[in-house]
Amino acid sequence: MLHLDIIGSKKRKRLCGRVFRFKNFGEPGYPVEFSGSFRENVKELLGFGHMEGTLYKGMPIWSFQLEVHRHPPLHILLFVIEEPIEASPNPHCKHCQYSHTMYGVFHSNGFGHLLCVNGLEMGSDLAGHQILEFWDRLCTGLRARKVSLNDTSHKRGMELRLLHGIAYNVTWFGRWGYKFSRGSFGINEPIYQRALEAIRGMPLCLLLHHIATSNQDIPIILSRYQTLSDHSLLTIGDLFHSMLELKSCLPRETCINSYNSTGFLVETNCRWSTKRVEMATRVIVEALKRAELRWVSRQEVRDAARAYIGDTGLLDFVLKSLGNHIVGNYLVRRSLNPVTKVLEYCLQDISNVFTSHDHQGLIMNDNPKAKARYKITRVQLMKDMVYLYKYIVKDPKPTPSTGLFSAIQVAARIILDAKYLMKEYFGELPFQVELGLEGKLNLYCTIMLRNNEGLDENLRAAVQPYECISMKGNATIDELKLEVERNFKDIYWGLRNLVVESILNLNAKGTDMVFRVIEVGHKLVLEGCNNDTGEIFEGYNSNNFIVDCSCGTKDDDGERMVSCDICEVWQHTRCVQISDDEEIPQIFLCKRCEQGIVLFPSCHSFRNFFSFFQCTKKYIYKFPYIMWQKFPSDNLHVIIW
Repeated sequence: MLHLDIIGSKKRKRLCGRVFRFKNFGEPGYPVEFSGSFRENVKELLGFGHMEGTLYKGMPIWSFQLEVHRHPPLHILLFVIEEPIEASPNPHCKHCQYSHTMYGVFHSNGFGHLLCVNGLEMGSDLAGHQILEFWDRLCTGLRARKVSLNDTSHKRGMELRLLHGIAYNVTWFGRWGYKFSRGSFGINEPIYQRALEAIRGMPLCLLLHHIATSNQDIPIILSRYQTLSDHSLLTIGDLFHSMLELKSCLPRETCINSYNSTGFLVETNCRWSTKRVEMATRVIVEALKRAELRWVSRQEVRDAARAYIGDTGLLDFVLKSLGNHIVGNYLVRRSLNPVTKVLEYCLQDISNVFTSHDHQGLIMNDNPKAKARYKITRVQLMKDMVYLYKYIVKDPKPTPSTGLFSAIQVAARIILDAKYLMKEYFGELPFQVELGLEGKLNLYCTIMLRNNEGLDENLRAAVQPYECISMKGNATIDELKLEVERNFKDIYWGLRNLVVESILNLNAKGTDMVFRVIEVGHKLVLEGCNNDTGEIFEGYNSNNFIVDCSCGTKDDDGERMVSCDICEVWQHTRCVQISDDEEIPQIFLCKRCEQGIVLFPSCHSFRNFFSFFQCTKKYIYKFPYIMWQKFPSDNLHVIIW
């Protein structure tokens, strides 16, 4: 992928290629009916793609041209790259980050990882929610099984898994069904849920009681959004929920800071009266209404309005001032067409983003909350949200009289440590008894390995996910074994030497007809052996290193770790007081080994010292400050310098 010229591909003219609608791509029937297994659906989809050629080591690449919208025209390219495992420098899955709009990877068994999403703030043409909706459609259409992600999403310095967790009790990705998978630093789901409840349920009255003397800005901000809210804000969760909901109601482009009939501020030295400006505004809006919400050129709008307003100077003034402002129930949008280089206008109906009592004539509405809502800009709201996030949730100033903010910080740290999410699309295949492809009958099979030397008992007994195997009606047991063997070799690189030997709990001869002894749609476990024991499972480490951290973690959780140079037990750098921006020391001792060395002078004999290190004596030679040597006379010489 490093050899892929993304920019060059975007600039190419592709007049002959088929263009697909971004909004519908991946839905059933568009561009293909996704009716088979994951691998079959991928093959069907790639048949509609444009073959770009091959990349490094012969990796084929396809592209799809997707139309986001026509006016102004915006197309993006979806690239699909197939990486044959034999061409990969590492047979195991290694996640890399690239600066694409979206980057995801699927394994051929239907499990996948969403690795990168870059929205508008990262220079993309698409908002984050548009990208996630596209990805979700694609996963559903292809019948992916499970998809994981590492949630590091943030906005203006605010971690979204914390912000949305407080406001909605789920992460930002939770809108698409991604849930807690595993936490770091010993965090499990019950601990994570209790931390969410602790912050979300924190009473605002208690917060104000402890912060009133040290921070005068927070009470003012809280009062402002209590006035704007349609219901009482009682907790921190209520506050952030209300602010995020209000943010979704404010158009992104609006910069309104006053409430008047025209929707924009008329200059005091304007040579036209407010009444005339309002009349011209209504005429232009009515002209845009007749365009049925499509984009029209500035000249077309101006010509339509001249039938009612003869003053062209007034029309030019209003057209210049009206862009990206609200008038009544509409946002008047203005944009430069990138092809024709002509200004275009369009109406966006925003009446559905306000509560029902605000629907009746926003211009003449005397509701004070509706008026106040127009006085809050999106910029001001985001500024207030960042301030509250920083001084209440993330980095509050400690007060000596209470542990309230310490408790909030602890809960926030727990939520931030729960960043590995998972969504189960089709964890199990839809077991069907009807005919498969080409009139064949379906069975659902998996593999259990046995008698593999060098593979521990837990891994030896592990089974793979079930796969749909289609067989002819007259197929034999031996043919079934060969077909299962072929399928699992094709799916798993680590099973390329698989030999299927028998079917669990089935006493049948190899020449017996399959569907005389097995029902159609039945689930089978086949036993076999495989020679490549070290490459079967992702994350399997033959060195069997030990993780034993003070936070309770007993396995590698993906966080930064350090190993003791004596006992070689791994711990989190954060848990041993090594900061993220600090280099790991060349020599590191865990507390247990460090205390043992400190106690050495009080030992009555060198033999006591030797007993302390007896369990780890094979590692002592790695520690440059200690040398030991055992002579045939059973004398122990220890030299420390």
